[in-house]
Amino acid sequence: MESISDSTTEGDHRKRIWFFPDKFWQATKNMPKDEASDLMAEVERYAAAGDVQALSKYPFVFVGDPYKKTKKPAA
Repeated sequence: MESISDSTTEGDHRKRIWFFPDKFWQATKNMPKDEASDLMAEVERYAAAGDVQALSKYPFVFVGDPYKKTKKPAA
C-alpha cells in the first residue's frame, strides 16, 4: 500500500512555519491598521520565500515544531 504523503513533505517537518494569531494581535494591538496590515504582508512574503532567518525576528512566527519538547542541559 502506498503512503498518501511523500517523503519530502515529511522530511521538511522541521522547517514548517507556524503563525500564532494571538501573539500577532498582542504585538500589533497599538499599531495603526495599515501598519499592521503591512507587517502581515511582509511576514507572508518571507514565508512564501521560505526565508526562515528573516521570520525568526518575529515573536508571533515559529519555524519548526513548536510543540516538540527540547532537552534541557544537565546541570
